[in-house]
Amino acid sequence: MTKKLIAKTRTGKEFLYSRRNCFFASANAQKIADALNTQKYEISDGEKWHVYDYDYSMNYFCFQRIYVSRNGSVRAASI
Repeated sequence: MTKKLIAKTRTGKEFLYSRRNCFFASANAQKIADALNTQKYEISDGEKWHVYDYDYSMNYFCFQRIYVSRNGSVRAASI
């Protein structure tokens, strides 16, 4: 399994993502991003959570891993 990054982005501009609001996925990244978008977790209108492929440069600004429990609660932990 390859590493994936989940980050906040503006709808229609998915090529740009927030370096402040990003997480490495603990498991199925798309499932976590969908859960975050469904719950509207820390996003406003015109924003969404999007999945990106891993790039070594992401290690310089992303220091958290995100987990979604079976009951749907979201938890982040430092790496």
